[in-house]
Amino acid sequence: MKDYRNQIESYSKEYRQVITQEHIGEHTKNKLPGNTYFLRDGSILCIPRMDGDNRFPYGENGFNFWAYGSGYMHANEGLFSPFLRAKEGQEPGIGFFAGLKENADYNVLSLLAVPMLDEDKFRSIDRYTVFTKTCAYYITETDNMRFSIRVFVDKANHMYFSILTENLSKEARELYLSAYLNPFLCNSVYETSENRWFRKGEYIKEGRDLLGRFIFSINEDLSRTLSVTNYGVVNQSFTFEGETCLLKVEATTSRYEYVGGSYSGLYSSKPLKQGCFQNEKHTTAFNDTAIAGEMLHFKVAPLSSFRVDLELSYLIHSHNTEDYKGLIRKLQPEHIDTMVNENKAKEEGDKKLLNAAFGKGIGKDYNESLFTCFFDYLKKQVEFCSLIKGYVQLSEGSLIGIRDVFQALEGMLFFKPEQAKNKILEALSFIDPSGRCPRQYALPVNENAMPVMDLRQFIDQGVWVINTIINYIKFTGDFSILEETCGYYEIVDDKRRTVKKSEINDSVLSHMLRIMGYLMHNQDMVTGCIKALFGDWNDALDGLGVSMDGKEEFGNGVSVMATLQFYQNLKEMIELLSLLSYDKSLIEEYEKVMDTIEKGLKEHAVIKNKEGELRIVHGWGDKKSYYVGSFCDPDNVSRHGLTSNAFWVISGMYDKNRKMKETILNAFAALDSRFGLKTFEPYFLPGTPGENQGKSLGKTQEKSLGKTQGKSLGKTQGKSLGFGRIYKLPPGTAENGAAYIHASAFGIMALFMMGEAKEAWEQLMKILPFTHEKVSCSPYVMPNSYGDNVELHIDGESMQDWQTGSSNVVFKIILRFVFGFQPEYEGFFIQPANWIPFKSYQVDMIYQGKPLHISYENKGGGKRSFLVNGKPGTTMFDENMNIEKLWVDKGNLEDHINIFIVD
Repeated sequence: MKDYRNQIESYSKEYRQVITQEHIGEHTKNKLPGNTYFLRDGSILCIPRMDGDNRFPYGENGFNFWAYGSGYMHANEGLFSPFLRAKEGQEPGIGFFAGLKENADYNVLSLLAVPMLDEDKFRSIDRYTVFTKTCAYYITETDNMRFSIRVFVDKANHMYFSILTENLSKEARELYLSAYLNPFLCNSVYETSENRWFRKGEYIKEGRDLLGRFIFSINEDLSRTLSVTNYGVVNQSFTFEGETCLLKVEATTSRYEYVGGSYSGLYSSKPLKQGCFQNEKHTTAFNDTAIAGEMLHFKVAPLSSFRVDLELSYLIHSHNTEDYKGLIRKLQPEHIDTMVNENKAKEEGDKKLLNAAFGKGIGKDYNESLFTCFFDYLKKQVEFCSLIKGYVQLSEGSLIGIRDVFQALEGMLFFKPEQAKNKILEALSFIDPSGRCPRQYALPVNENAMPVMDLRQFIDQGVWVINTIINYIKFTGDFSILEETCGYYEIVDDKRRTVKKSEINDSVLSHMLRIMGYLMHNQDMVTGCIKALFGDWNDALDGLGVSMDGKEEFGNGVSVMATLQFYQNLKEMIELLSLLSYDKSLIEEYEKVMDTIEKGLKEHAVIKNKEGELRIVHGWGDKKSYYVGSFCDPDNVSRHGLTSNAFWVISGMYDKNRKMKETILNAFAALDSRFGLKTFEPYFLPGTPGENQGKSLGKTQEKSLGKTQGKSLGKTQGKSLGFGRIYKLPPGTAENGAAYIHASAFGIMALFMMGEAKEAWEQLMKILPFTHEKVSCSPYVMPNSYGDNVELHIDGESMQDWQTGSSNVVFKIILRFVFGFQPEYEGFFIQPANWIPFKSYQVDMIYQGKPLHISYENKGGGKRSFLVNGKPGTTMFDENMNIEKLWVDKGNLEDHINIFIVD
C-alpha cells in the first residue's frame, strides 16, 4: 500500500503545480489541448473538460478496457462485453461513491466525474485522472480527504479496482465507500429488456469473512443449437492502517434497491444519501437487473488510510454449473501491486524495441518534449489498431477491416514483428479462394460458427495486404512467412453475407498471388485501370462503380487511387518473385500489366483544360460517363481530390515523370486548409449526382470553369447513384471537404517523397492534435478528422480517436522521413528529409535481431555526412527527395549498429 500511496502523493503534488502554475515553464511546455498534460514520468494528466473526453485502452491481444477521463468505463473482447459502453449522459455501468457522515445523513461524493451529483455541501472538490500505459488513476480530493481509484487489467483480462482512502486531517472520520458494478457479460453490442431474464446475481459470505463476493451467471444462446452460461465473480479485500476499522457491511444485488426504486438512478439514489439499503437483497434474477452493490462503513483514524480491492474475473461459454468456482479466490493486494509493477517493467521493455527522443526544436512551434511523448503514445495507438478483435465502436458493423488492420500492421511490424506476423496469418484466413478479400471480418464466437463478414467489394482491400507482407519481409528478413499455411472462407451469398469454410489450405505466397489475380481480373480492358466496384479507400465515394444501365451490379468505373496502388503492388511482386526465382511467365505477365496501367493512367487519369492546366482525377464513372475530381464534375464544379495525387507519388508513378510535381503541388495548394489537406475541395452538396451524369464529358473538360457550387441540383434528383453517399455527410466533415487525416497524411508522405520537406512539416503540424487550440478527442493520439463548418458550429471537432488509419501513416512518416529508416531486402537506407526542425534526435530499434541506434545532429555545416560504427558510409543522391542518403548492406552489419548523421 505504501508504494500506491506514494504514487498518488506524487501525482497530487504535480497536479497542484499544474493548477497553481508552479514550475510554469515545465508544465506549459507539456500542455496539450483539452486541459491535458504530459507529466514528468510521461503519464497523462486529464483535468475535467466540458468540450470532449479523453480515453485510454487497457488489456492485451484485442481485449480493450476503456477508461475515460470522465470516469466512464467499458470493456469488450470482440463481440463479448464484460461492461457495455454507456453513451454520454447515461448512467455508467461502473460507479464509486463515498458518503461522509454529517449528523444522521451523509454527504455523497462521486469518486468519478460520472454520475454528476449535487455536491454543494463540500467546500471544494478536485477531480483529475492520470493515465499511464499500465493503469488509470482516478483521484478526488475534498475536505482533507483523498480518494484514489486505480484501474488495472491483468493478462487474463481480470479487472481490478483498488480504492485508496486517505484521511489527511488530524481528526477521525466516519464514512462509507460504495461500489456499483453492473456487468453485462454477454456476446452482444447492446442491452435489451430481455437480458435481465437470463441473468442472476448472488452475494455470498463464506466463513468469518466480513466481506463477501458477488457471483453472476448469464445464460445466452450463441446459436439455435448452442446455449452457454457466462460467469462473473467479484472478489474483494480490504487493508487497514493504524486504528482504522470496518464498522459494518451492507450489500445488495438489486439495482432497484441500490438506486432507490425503478424510477430512480445513480444520479438521485436515496440509499446513498441515507447510508443504508432498505432491504439487503442478496439474490436477484429475472424481474430486476442483477448488480454488485455495497456500502462499507469505516472509521478512519487521523492521518491514516485504508484500501479496498475488487476484482472482476469471468468465464465464458461454460456448460458446467460448477465452473465458476475456479474464479473464487482470496484477493491479495500485494499480488495486485506485483502485477502492476510487472506490467510497468514490461512496458519499459517494450519501449526499448523502438524508442525515440527529439532534441531542441527550432522555434516555439516544434516542442521537442511534446514530440517525444507523443511518438511514444502514437506507437501505442498503432499497436492498438493492429491487434483489434472487432467491435471497437460497439456496433454491429464494427468488425475487423482488412485494409485497416493491414495498414496498422505495417507500422507495428517495426517493433513487434512476431505479433504482426500472427495477425497477418489470421486475416489472410478470411479471404475467398478467388483472392477477393472481405471488407471486414469478425472472429467466430466459437469454432463451429461462421464468421460475420462485410462482403461488399471495395476494390482496394487486397492492395494493402500485398504492401504489408512485402514490408514485413524487408524489415524482418523472414521469407519463411511465405511458406506459412492459411485457409480460406468461400463466399456463398454476397447479399446474405454468408460464407463457408473452404477445404483449400495453401501458402501465404499463394494467397498473395490469388489477390493479385483478383485485382487483375478487375482491370478495365478499355482504359487499363482498376475498376472501382463498390468503392476504394474513400468509403463515402461508393458510386463510381455503379452500372449505368442497371443490368449488372458494377460497371467499369475506375478508382485512380486503387489503380496506382495496384501498380505499386505489381512492382513489389515482380521484385519479390525475381528474388524467389519464380515462374518467369508470371513475372512477364505482371510487367505487361504494369505497362498497360501506366499507359492507361497517363491517357485517362491526367486531363487538361483549355488553358493547358493538368489535373489527376480521382476516378470516373461507368463507360467514362463522368469524372470525379476534374475541371468539371457532374455538379458543374471544378474539384480537386487528394488521394489520387498523393498516390501518384507514393506508388512510384511520379518517378516516370517528375514534371507532374507542379500539377500535384497545385492540387495540394487548392486542398489546403487551417486543419490540413482536405480530401476534396470543394465539398459535395446534397443531390450531387449531377446533370451531366450519363453523358460524355469529353467536351465539358474544355469548358470554362467558373460555375458556382450551390447551383440548383433539383434536376439531378432521382437519377442513378452517381458519386455515392458522400454528399450525405455535412459539408466540411469527414471525407466531404474536411481534413480527413488519413488522406492528409498520404499527402504529407507524398510531399516528403518529392523533396518538399518544409511544406510537409507545415502540413504535418496541422494534423497533429497537440498543435490545436482545442480538440474533442484524446489529444495524445491521432483522431480521424477535423471538421470545419462555421454554420454548423463545427470547429475542429473529430469523429473519433484511437481506431483510425491516420495513426499508422503518421507513424510511418516519422520513421521513414524524419528518422529516415527505409528497409529493403538486402539492407536499409537512412534518408532523413532535407529539412528537419529539430537540432537533434535519436532512435533505437531492433533490426533483424541486432540493436540499431540512429542519432542526428544539426551543426549548421550545410552538408550531410554519415558514420556507420564510426566509419564513413556509402551514400547516393536521391533526386526525388533531393537528399544524400546512406545505404547499409545487412551482409556487413556488426552486432551493434550505430549510425550518426550530421548536417
